[in-house]
Amino acid sequence: MRSKPLLPALLLVGAGLSPLAQASSDDSCYPDWSLVGGGVCDTLPFLAPGNDTRANLRLLLADAGHWRLVEAPPSEEEKLEGYGLVPFGLFRLLPGDGSQPPAPPAASEAETPPPAPAPSPLAELARQMGAEALPEKIAGAEFFEGEGSRCRSNDQDSALAFLSQVRDAGLGEAETKALANSRLDLLGACGWEQEELGGVLAQGVESAAGKAFATYLEAAANFYSGRFDEAEQGFKALQDVSQPWLKETALYLQARTLLNAAQQNAFDDMGFPELQNVDKARLEQTRSALEAYLQAYPKGLYAASAKGLQRRVHWLAGDQKLLAQDYAAQFAEAEQGQRNMALEDLVQEVDNKLLTGIQLGDIQTPLLLAVADLVQMRAHDPSTPRSFTWETLQAQQASFAAHPELFAYLQAAYRFYVDQDPAKTLEALPQKVGSLDYVGFSQQTLRGLALEQQKDWKAAEALWLELLPQAAQPYQKGQLQLALALNYERSGQLEKVFAEGSPVQEPLLRSILLRNVADAALLRRQAKQGATAEERDSALFTLLYKDLRRSRFADFGKDFALLGETPSQTKLGTSLGYVYGAGNSLELFRWKGDKAESGYVCPAIAESAAALAADDKDPKGLNCLGEFILRNGLDGMPLDSQPEANELGGTPSGFKGEVYSRLDGYRLVMDNPKAPREDKAYALFRAINCFAPAGYNTCGQQDIPQAERKQWFRTLKSTYADSSWAKELKYYW
Repeated sequence: MRSKPLLPALLLVGAGLSPLAQASSDDSCYPDWSLVGGGVCDTLPFLAPGNDTRANLRLLLADAGHWRLVEAPPSEEEKLEGYGLVPFGLFRLLPGDGSQPPAPPAASEAETPPPAPAPSPLAELARQMGAEALPEKIAGAEFFEGEGSRCRSNDQDSALAFLSQVRDAGLGEAETKALANSRLDLLGACGWEQEELGGVLAQGVESAAGKAFATYLEAAANFYSGRFDEAEQGFKALQDVSQPWLKETALYLQARTLLNAAQQNAFDDMGFPELQNVDKARLEQTRSALEAYLQAYPKGLYAASAKGLQRRVHWLAGDQKLLAQDYAAQFAEAEQGQRNMALEDLVQEVDNKLLTGIQLGDIQTPLLLAVADLVQMRAHDPSTPRSFTWETLQAQQASFAAHPELFAYLQAAYRFYVDQDPAKTLEALPQKVGSLDYVGFSQQTLRGLALEQQKDWKAAEALWLELLPQAAQPYQKGQLQLALALNYERSGQLEKVFAEGSPVQEPLLRSILLRNVADAALLRRQAKQGATAEERDSALFTLLYKDLRRSRFADFGKDFALLGETPSQTKLGTSLGYVYGAGNSLELFRWKGDKAESGYVCPAIAESAAALAADDKDPKGLNCLGEFILRNGLDGMPLDSQPEANELGGTPSGFKGEVYSRLDGYRLVMDNPKAPREDKAYALFRAINCFAPAGYNTCGQQDIPQAERKQWFRTLKSTYADSSWAKELKYYW
């Protein structure tokens, strides 16, 4: 999936921090239970074109040993959205376990207050040097995560480095204290007018060594204030200084200053790039300055950051080829300390700055090229020619010389996703199961999908079962359970999902099939012997609900006995297809019908069902079935619809019968010449209200002309004018 940024790219310093991304534009995602659908909110643990580019990149980084994945259960938010183990949200591929740290326990009044936090190293060093206390606010800490500013580096770490050098410079006590206080003063803000600097910069510094530190502080203040010409001159003045730290830092900051000058007009008021406004001359000066720093200090204090700045120069210059090389070099580094940002931030930056609009010819690195190729294999408008052809892919073979298995997978993926040719897909894949790293697992996944596209369900089932005990990487077993569930459903072997010893144990997979595809016999069986209490309750709920809503009233009377005298009060949510905490318990079917909110009295739902079993046009029974649906919020209930055909649960339901519509019931009563007067009046009242307040039918799928609804209203107001419902109703819709 492609995601919208939380913050614009205001990146004016350092190595180009990238904006954070959100799951979707409305922050709501729901799973598509498919291995080929490519849902915008789904991530699968194999190299799929439908995956977010960041997901595929992380899987390849995991194979390369740069990314450690640990299988994490669904978060509480994912559970509310209906997710199980696979598919999952992108965040579950974060490094480590992907889980959130537990919240600290709430403190009771009796607990001993926690000890005061230890002073920061900067505060302790400042105290030792006789300097003032730190300012209450540190300028570099006043930014949101992901928000860029040249002032981010005006933080405690940079101040600590400066004070440490001043302490060890052998200066007099007065100069040491003055310089320390001046640096601490600079921490409190990000900009000063020229005339204000006199009150911030150190006074009374006379020694040559002290003046060099003072020059550095003035240049830094000008840098943070956006006076780049003055800052550049100040840092340049230190190029021959003898103090090693000052000399190196000034050379590095000279390059940073030039970069900020080059890009100061390259972003609009919202922080979005307008790269046509980059100062090209300054950008070239930045390029030279960074090369000079790295040549002088190839393993210097700022070498990793300088390489990140080079990456930013290449981005600002629109040089995608060099930018791709930069990212490849960063990913090749074995140690995090050799990179200028966390690997996760680097992945995000690649997604934002390289993979959007990249020309494939600009990428030579297998890892990045594979991710870009998969994007090109996504669903395509058939009315326009696809620019990514088989010949384009074949021309990349040399780039994958060191990774032939990855190239072979891309060839097979092209045959499957672009050509939609399962036979050629199988020809391009290994026929025996080898290593199940993520590339190997992707090959076998594609092999199984190609077999299923050929309707060779038995061979595909055998492959999934062969892979299951060998799959060891995070989420692979979860995907194989989904694959088997899909296979059993589509091959007409649904009973295998619920057989003893079934390989499909993931609760959500089983519940999707129960509520969407299972026939009445299977629901009855699972209501008695389901694997868990929730499965048993969900099966019984689905059975009773479908008995009622498919007009199988006699069956409801028999199945009602399974409910018992004290049905479970546990609310069933995602197992019935609800999201965000909605749901019902089995107590629903003990509905007494005695509230009579509209003055129409109904018996218990079991009695109404019995009346309808005897006469399926019984007016009171039809109206009261409508009341049961209305008063319990069951219009549009998840059990009334099925997933798309390509998703789990998308095959025709074994539970036959049309879904009962309240409006159909009301119309049967309205048209029944033998219906009692009260029942007819109430049916008219409720039928008219089906279209309140916007004129759309909320009681079913029927489209009733407004003229007919108007006639209902007139009939209620004339023929049944003495009824309370005629008096209550003022409008029709």
